[in-house]
Amino acid sequence: MLPPSHVRVVGSTKCRADDDGYVTENHANLYSRYINYGDDILEIDEDVSYDRVIRRTAGDDFEMNKQKLWSVLTDQNFNIPDYQRTYSWETKQLKQFWSDVEKFVTAELNDEKQVSDVFFSSMYFAVRGKTRDYEVIDGQQRLTTVHILFKVLNEHLQAIDRDEISDNALIEFKHRGERQLEHILYDPGSISTPSPRLTLNKHDEAFFQALIRDPKQKVAYLTDTADFDIHGNNSNAIQVSTCLDRFGIDDNELNELDTSGLRRSAFFKLFSSHDRLLTTYEFFQERISKLVDGADDADSAVRALLNVSNYIQHSYYIGEYVIRDSDSDFRMQIFEVLNNRGVDLDEIDRIRAAVVNAFFDTDYQEEYVDEKWEQIVVEFATDEDQIIEYLSVYLSIVDDAIEQIGGARNNLTNAFATRAIDSKVRPRLYDLDEAKEFVGDAYELVEYYQHITDPNLEAADLKLAGHREECQDILLRLNSQQMDQWRPLTLALYYYTDASSESQADRFYQFLDTVEKLNFRRLLMSERPNIFQNVFIEAVHNLGLSPSSEDIVSDPYAASIEYLINETRSSNAELFGEQFLVGLAQSKLGSTSTAKLLFRRITNNHFKNEDEYVERRLNADNLHLEHVLPQKPFSSSGDATWLREFFRLNRDDTELTLSIQNYIDLEQRDNLNEQEARLKENMSEFITQQFINDIGNFLLLRGKDNIGASNNPLVEKLPKYHKKSKDFASIYPNRYFTADEGPINRTKLERLLQSHEEPDGDETVTIEEDLREYFNSFWTYESMKDRRVSILVDILETLNFESRPDEFGLASDRERVKQELQDMTADEFERRLSVRSL
Repeated sequence: MLPPSHVRVVGSTKCRADDDGYVTENHANLYSRYINYGDDILEIDEDVSYDRVIRRTAGDDFEMNKQKLWSVLTDQNFNIPDYQRTYSWETKQLKQFWSDVEKFVTAELNDEKQVSDVFFSSMYFAVRGKTRDYEVIDGQQRLTTVHILFKVLNEHLQAIDRDEISDNALIEFKHRGERQLEHILYDPGSISTPSPRLTLNKHDEAFFQALIRDPKQKVAYLTDTADFDIHGNNSNAIQVSTCLDRFGIDDNELNELDTSGLRRSAFFKLFSSHDRLLTTYEFFQERISKLVDGADDADSAVRALLNVSNYIQHSYYIGEYVIRDSDSDFRMQIFEVLNNRGVDLDEIDRIRAAVVNAFFDTDYQEEYVDEKWEQIVVEFATDEDQIIEYLSVYLSIVDDAIEQIGGARNNLTNAFATRAIDSKVRPRLYDLDEAKEFVGDAYELVEYYQHITDPNLEAADLKLAGHREECQDILLRLNSQQMDQWRPLTLALYYYTDASSESQADRFYQFLDTVEKLNFRRLLMSERPNIFQNVFIEAVHNLGLSPSSEDIVSDPYAASIEYLINETRSSNAELFGEQFLVGLAQSKLGSTSTAKLLFRRITNNHFKNEDEYVERRLNADNLHLEHVLPQKPFSSSGDATWLREFFRLNRDDTELTLSIQNYIDLEQRDNLNEQEARLKENMSEFITQQFINDIGNFLLLRGKDNIGASNNPLVEKLPKYHKKSKDFASIYPNRYFTADEGPINRTKLERLLQSHEEPDGDETVTIEEDLREYFNSFWTYESMKDRRVSILVDILETLNFESRPDEFGLASDRERVKQELQDMTADEFERRLSVRSL
């Protein structure tokens, strides 16, 4: 690693520098010589002229000029080095940029000079010799944005037919304007097809080349270059047909091109920076199209386009800083200074700059910067937030000073530093060997991290010799459970697991199962995720699970499981044993997202017990949580059958039934006064919170949406459950609504289902009155109590730890536990059904 560059005193040829850079031999050093900067009036024997000991890099190789943007853009080619960040301007920055152009567009152009020219900030370039190839040290965002705008302006100029222009002089001006823009955009010296003058870094270059060139190159990119190795549900996936639309390529243009290799329905990976480039193109297309649409005729449109183009070229000024023939460490010094002063840089840009600086001009730059670091960036499709999230988890694994992921996130720039700093997190890039290990381990772990956090994870992707489907299911659920504290320990153990070992795969699965059980317990007790903010990271450090650790415990899986259980129990006893059982019985368990995940786990575990796991396990993307008592318990016609039957209004005579009947009356009336409207709203909220959103009222159906049963009575909903929802009866939490394991009369159910066989033509379904009465009165608060108890037993069974098989007493005395749950549920419902609960 090279230390930060400083101007250094080197003395005479007899002197040499020690390890700290100070001149020592013959005592010709800072203490024994006076460096003379032209102080002729002083007579000092031991002086030396500054030009003998100071290398004039900044003084001789650094040029500063005020330039028109046109002067900078013409004749130069610009290269964005690979160590620079990707394109990062978003709509906010684009609107700020356009605001200056808009002032010109909307101004009265007369002698009053309403419009000012623009200072377009400074740009820093490095150039060798007399070439016109500029390496962009700072200014790439503005350069890229301007090139895209000029591309859009040129497209609109070219789209205007010269035959529609009445002014012959304007035809010539249009032609000159197009040539000028093409000269800015493309290098005319390139062979065959002109290549863009601006070359972005390797992440953005191919996409930018396609964007800035003609439709043929765009189609070639979508055919030959795009990365199609991505799931269509991935947030970075885009369909080829969608991208063609965003490129602005219409069917007429496509018909003139070779599209034989174009797969319009296929998805490819659109990096975040590519999406921003495309958004910039669309942003300017929208505004320049509006400008052209505002013209009265072709002549007016040409004038407007040329005026905007010339205004930006000739009224935008920059401070041009050119570094000529300087050594590489001076260029990096400038890059560092700009970074440290925060010139529009995000955290990930500072980290990237520090990694580049750590390996700059060493034999390891290509391996650790160009390959390993850049592969980390590619893994996240240049999404900076995702990269930061990963690096935070990674740092929490490898640095034992980190106690929480949030702490790691706050200390990333300290860890990715090339100099000693005042922080408990030591800089990992200060020493070259440590920098190699730090970046190397981050590269090694990134694929494993992608697996455990991928919302579209495929079981076959997991580096495990067994239990792939079970681990996939748990990981997908964990990533939907409102926490990330589990990731450091899970990543460390997953990386440790031998991909060829079935026994280690089994133990890793048991670990994941424990993690999910702990988190479900947290969710069911309405605890915040921060109860786990330390325990997972502490386990990594205490059990020696960092990739470079030499003190790992003999069985890290069992040790991790016991550590998590014991530490969590010591701080949150309510998640264990009798306290958890009591809390579970008293909770409404009303979170639909938690209930959906929990029901899915219960069902998949049931399939696993029947050795049908792989064939029948539930796909998370194809599930819908259904409320038996509907969220809107009135039919479209205002019928209140659900409420009358559920609260047994025709059988019970209590204060609550009177209140429910009053609520029904209010719902069926118009023109309520303020007090009545407030009472109706309170009653609706009471029914929703106490009953509709209770876990006893949920079903799990296959299908992303409901089955069209809406708020129909149960006699109409139940046949649709059985006939239109695949495997309804085999989804374990639904068994209460079957004749095999629930209280429903088999004969009546068979008669009901038979009546719902597909009718002929316009024939409507006829349901016998005794069936209608039986099924509509089936789902009451009493039946919901019974069904709720069975769900609570399911929950206790699925969340029981393998190492504590009788934690809740189900193994030794199942009936006693079930009776306890029935008693506690009865007490809970008595409280809910009392008028006081209103």
